Amino acid sequence: MRIYLDDFETSLCATDIAGALRAAAELVEQSGRMIVEVSVDGVAWGEEDLASPDFTARAAEELRLLTAHPAALLRDTLLHAADAVLNAEEIQRNAARLMQGNRVREGLQSLLEALAVWGSVQTAVSRGLELGVLSRDEIKRKGIDLDGSIAALDTQLRALRDSMVAQDTTAISDCLLYEFPTTSKRFASTLAALAGELAHVAERHAAGRTS
Repeated sequence: MRIYLDDFETSLCATDIAGALRAAAELVEQSGRMIVEVSVDGVAWGEEDLASPDFTARAAEELRLLTAHPAALLRDTLLHAADAVLNAEEIQRNAARLMQGNRVREGLQSLLEALAVWGSVQTAVSRGLELGVLSRDEIKRKGIDLDGSIAALDTQLRALRDSMVAQDTTAISDCLLYEFPTTSKRFASTLAALAGELAHVAERHAAGRTS
């Protein structure tokens, strides 16, 4: 089996895909990087494929792996999350307009869509921070109030959900149009600032690899 890392053929040997992945992961971790894409005989594999013992027990002619430094991966994740926050804000404004136009059912459906986006954003940020690229203390020293932005968002989401439970469409609309935008912009700006710091970390790592 030929095993490639970032388009360079390695001397790694394995009889099945599982063994190849283990060997490659050990090699990659030594350089502080992680595997982000897997292609087996020209076919991209997703998480379900990689989690299948039947699939990974197979042999293959060629295994191609792309790697990235965790800082670069988290930077991209946070930039996507910042975009998603702005998208959620637009969905929320539309939901408020629908409710104000007596189209409550449609408005609530739109709002649930926005809340699903927020849930995805929170999960992405939480998992990203688990990579340990920057500690919370380091983030604070950079002047980025991530904890404050998260706390403000949590408070706003709780208030919104309380209004939804009470079926108070006026309170929901007011929250979406007049209270939530400030929180959304703050959260998006925080994510963008953090992504900027991570870009510096990724650049330093890339410079170290090429020096």
